[in-house]
Amino acid sequence: MQGEETLTQQCISYFKSNAGYKRIFQRIREKYESLGSLGGTVVLTNLKEEEKEVLTGLFRKDYNKKNCSFKVENFIKALDNTRFEGVNFQMVFEGYFGEKILYKKEEKTIYEKEKTAFLKDIINSLRGTRGEGWLEYIVQTKENPYRIISQRYDENKERLRANLLLVCHGFNNLSFEENKLVRLAVFSSAINRDPHGFDINTDIGTLLIYAIIYKLKMSYPENAEELNEVLYKAGIIRDEVSNFTLCSGLTAYKGDKEHMGWRGFYEDCEPLQVSLWNLSKLDKIKSPLGKVYVFENPTVFSEVLYYTSEIRPSLVCTFGQFKLASLILLDKLVDSGATIYYSGDFDPEGLSMADKLKQRYAHKAILWRYEAEDYLKIQSDVALSPARLKKLDKLKSKELQAISTIIKEKKNGAYQELLIDEYIRDIKSH
Repeated sequence: MQGEETLTQQCISYFKSNAGYKRIFQRIREKYESLGSLGGTVVLTNLKEEEKEVLTGLFRKDYNKKNCSFKVENFIKALDNTRFEGVNFQMVFEGYFGEKILYKKEEKTIYEKEKTAFLKDIINSLRGTRGEGWLEYIVQTKENPYRIISQRYDENKERLRANLLLVCHGFNNLSFEENKLVRLAVFSSAINRDPHGFDINTDIGTLLIYAIIYKLKMSYPENAEELNEVLYKAGIIRDEVSNFTLCSGLTAYKGDKEHMGWRGFYEDCEPLQVSLWNLSKLDKIKSPLGKVYVFENPTVFSEVLYYTSEIRPSLVCTFGQFKLASLILLDKLVDSGATIYYSGDFDPEGLSMADKLKQRYAHKAILWRYEAEDYLKIQSDVALSPARLKKLDKLKSKELQAISTIIKEKKNGAYQELLIDEYIRDIKSH
């Protein structure tokens, strides 16, 4: 046994002291990690002089050429024609590198087991919390956030541990109540003493969003307004002042008590600009007529309000694409029994907004003035590019399919300013 160990050590020392074997052993290692055994064929290109020399000596044939290949088993057999006859090459091989060489599949299995054990340890420290359920789900399903977690595990395990515990601490402390809102910076400061700690462009912020949508059973937000809505549903508010909507002809309530500020604007039939923060303080918002007319264009809103003020219609202006404030206002109105009448521009973006509203409120949303005759009456010369027209293919509402087909054929937009007279007439006759 002692003699075999001596022969093995001598063989290792010989190979390590001869630079000609360095690349050869590296290639044999690559084959071993790939195949899981000492086999396969080694290919060497642009042979160095010292490599040609050792190969010629070992295989006893001329290797004075640019490239070569040989089977690993022949390399091992060739040792039997040297003073290292009978040596255990597996021991020599691992001794050369100073470590146990693992088959890549075996290596990956060990790596995954260690990572899972690491994450399980974190999960065990979160017993009985929301964070435990979320992290357990991510480890089991390997859904999107697992990719971020794996990358950070490879970079710095202990930093990952600290960040995951921070995310779960934040997740566990969310109210998920829209009437108990806290500003994102204030929430972040309370959890980790950093007002920017949960900023969405950070790993911690991104993972918190994934945790929230896990509980809400929502998809990951695709834009800023969807992100605002996800946070709002979790009890977090951001950008609450600039996130506003414009309305008229509505009444509001805190509990059963009417909000007299809103009552004043209603009585005077004046437009009221309300922020997301204002809306969060209200329990109910009502349309006295049970109908709410929604426009995306502020000019249209103002003109319609001016010419219908004597009947105090319920009007809302979204200022183009829906901000969260507009959606929360409409949510509260629908919850109070109102029906939404929506009209917008005849272009891909306008129809997409109508589609979004219809998907959100179903039968409680009426798509208003979307007939072919309305479009053809006000069709403009504004050409719609193929890229914009392609957006019409994504519409889900059957009520929009006919007008979508016509717009694709005409390839021109049409804009709601030219329907103001029709809007006024409709509202007065309703």
